[in-house]
Amino acid sequence: MSTPKLLQATEGHVTTLTINRPKVRNAIDTETMHLIEDAVRALGRSDETRVIVLTGAGDIAFSAGGDMKEMQSFSALTGDQVMEVWQTGLDVIEHSRKPVICAINGFAYGGGTEIAMACHIRVAVEDAMLGQTEIALDHLPGGGGTQRLPRLVPLGFAYEHLLTGEPITADEAHRVGLVNHVWPRDVFAQRTGDLAGRIAARAPVAVQYTLDAVREGLKGPLATGMRLERALASIVLSSDDAQKGLEDFFGKGRRARARDED
Repeated sequence: MSTPKLLQATEGHVTTLTINRPKVRNAIDTETMHLIEDAVRALGRSDETRVIVLTGAGDIAFSAGGDMKEMQSFSALTGDQVMEVWQTGLDVIEHSRKPVICAINGFAYGGGTEIAMACHIRVAVEDAMLGQTEIALDHLPGGGGTQRLPRLVPLGFAYEHLLTGEPITADEAHRVGLVNHVWPRDVFAQRTGDLAGRIAARAPVAVQYTLDAVREGLKGPLATGMRLERALASIVLSSDDAQKGLEDFFGKGRRARARDED
């Protein structure tokens, strides 16, 4: 029986997807990308899962990127077709209505960094390295690296990084805003789980519409985004979770006033 290339485990309302190709540093071939896309799509429809964590097997690499052995056989046509698979899969991650946290548990090069950038939140172990390293091998990113990186970090930094292909440390990635948190390895899994759990504890409808408001609002001028936010906030306010939240808030307020009066 062959070893599964993608593992899935759910604890509470958090589902962890683990790229499971440690012998090739979790390099991602076309089949694995299809598996990631399918899993994220399915979890987006799950009532049980509220947050997705994407990580790599082992403690060396999150992902070395695209499978170089597979890439050696590409013609111009097949290369374009595979890059379309990558771009489609990463678009599914980016537009998931369930928050996706990328847990960068080792180095993330090339397509590994592209996958991380498609996620909503990125956390890294302190000895991780990240890099759009394609130009060092005389080619360029095909999974969105030239497009997402300049939208996440200062433009000058993005140009320099893309044109040198030199990996950066987790601390440097944090400094420029590419990752949210950098944690020691011995507490990395715990803190990643804590973060996922805190988000999973929030009302699912509010979380989903918050993601929509940010994503869609960034596509247009501020005034359009503000109007969208108003509409979505009004919809969410009528949800059962929001009404319960208001009831809890006012209930706590009444209890606090009663204590003060005593």
